[in-house]
Amino acid sequence: DAQRKMAWFALYGMLLYPAMVVLCVVFGIDQASKTLGDMAPTYFVSVAAIVAAFYGKSALENKK
Repeated sequence: DAQRKMAWFALYGMLLYPAMVVLCVVFGIDQASKTLGDMAPTYFVSVAAIVAAFYGKSALENKK
């Protein structure tokens, strides 16, 4: 149950991350938006790995 919550939290983070970049641009925090933009590729790959590991584990458990 905790792993499922972690996966959903990670998915919500993937949705909110671009919104935070846009909000930084809107509020004129250019350095923050640049930093968030530079971190984006690493963040999305990491979160995708977390979610893929959870769903892969779930698929293997259901297969047994």
